[in-house]
Amino acid sequence: MSSAAGSQPRDRLFRILIYGLVLASAAAQFAIVPVMPVYAHRLGLSGFEQGIVLGATGLAMLAVCVPAGALSDRLGARRLTLGAGLLMAAALLAQSLAGSFPLLLGARLAFGVGYGVVWTAGLSWIAGTVGRGSGLGGSVACAGVGGVAGPAASGALVQYFGLAAPALATAAGFALITAGLFALRTPAGPVAPPSPVAASLRAALSDRAVICTAAAIVAAGVTTGVTALLVPAELHAAGASPGRIGLDFSVAGMLFALGSMLVASAGRRALRMAAVCGGMLALAAALSPAVLTTAPVALVAMLCGTTAARSILWTVSYPLAAEGASHTGAGLGVVVGLLNGVWAATAVLGPLAAGLGVGHLSPRAVFGLTEALCIALLAVTVAVAWRTRWPAPRALRLRAQGRRPVTAAAAPGSLVPAPRQAASQAPGRGPAAGVPAPVPGGKARPRLPRPLTPRALTGPGAHGRHPRRTIRRAGRQRPPRPPRG
Repeated sequence: MSSAAGSQPRDRLFRILIYGLVLASAAAQFAIVPVMPVYAHRLGLSGFEQGIVLGATGLAMLAVCVPAGALSDRLGARRLTLGAGLLMAAALLAQSLAGSFPLLLGARLAFGVGYGVVWTAGLSWIAGTVGRGSGLGGSVACAGVGGVAGPAASGALVQYFGLAAPALATAAGFALITAGLFALRTPAGPVAPPSPVAASLRAALSDRAVICTAAAIVAAGVTTGVTALLVPAELHAAGASPGRIGLDFSVAGMLFALGSMLVASAGRRALRMAAVCGGMLALAAALSPAVLTTAPVALVAMLCGTTAARSILWTVSYPLAAEGASHTGAGLGVVVGLLNGVWAATAVLGPLAAGLGVGHLSPRAVFGLTEALCIALLAVTVAVAWRTRWPAPRALRLRAQGRRPVTAAAAPGSLVPAPRQAASQAPGRGPAAGVPAPVPGGKARPRLPRPLTPRALTGPGAHGRHPRRTIRRAGRQRPPRPPRG
């Protein structure tokens, strides 16, 4: 009783700290967006260099997400998450001291490595300790809160305390949260047998849930990168201050947090393909105001609409992919790393493509191409979601069911089910309980006989009739029972 009572405050403290780490990582990721024009003015950055800085986090995440997921399945998620917290603290400290483009880019790349590990190993740690459905949904909701707090606090701190203030404050927060998680001892959850990385990737790519969620994350990542680069630049050109730009992003972040909480409160009822397709449709429709005009009101409306639509996609995608991983037997860390890799690729290519597109096209044309891409991804998702599921590899399906694939020979001394014994059960009435028997060294597993059916018992070449039952056939009557006594 005392241990159970003591574990409840410890679990509550673990939720606060791990969700705080996710919140701080999302806040630091989006905190640079409203102050990017200030960095561009101070360091003399071009549009392409601004796109590289904004996409540096996604580039580093693309490189580490799948290896981090595989290491999380094999070595444990706790140690990787703690190391990622320390790395992000050091990277933000270096960002606060950066005085040139290479130093700023290196700091953002280091932060992206830690960010990718947190969103891979950290989510695996949450899923193993808190739960896949509510745990992963709560992490996305906390990331939405971080998306609200990050831009607002960053714009205010830069306006009143200087450009280095947001990075220094976030670095101190990472150091405190990581120290708290290191000092806290959480009970280890049930550990699934690790699957090979290649087999897990094949199983994940054969599941329609993972394919559809990957398409949704592509749409969400592309729109995030395009709006993060073009919206602050257009608002700054219209005369908006960094504080005003941060406030606009904060309003959009509030909508993200509210939508994510509403979707997470629905629980498993929201984990449907219809929710993914509806979110992608809303995302494509929300880009329409910026396609028509680049006025500040239209840009803010587009920003709020796309952010609210992305809240549905982000909240549903990770739990839905985790359900697919549990069905196919793929490792959870590998599946989460695969989705993070898809997001990282779009986060890298989105700002770069937007920066190159603005040099040759108008912002309205760039937003129009982004909307067309979202519609195409929606068509692919609809086509995949309502087709027959591809079969997963047999070995992974058996591992997901807790069974071992049957091989030609067994290890010496291992226990295997013995042949069925019919002494306590009549033939044709189902399998009897087998007794495990040791396998001699170098011998094959015993072959289990199939139970005889009533047709096999009475057909040609049968081994005998059922001792207590005669099968009724056409034109034959059941024989009368003998008189009792």
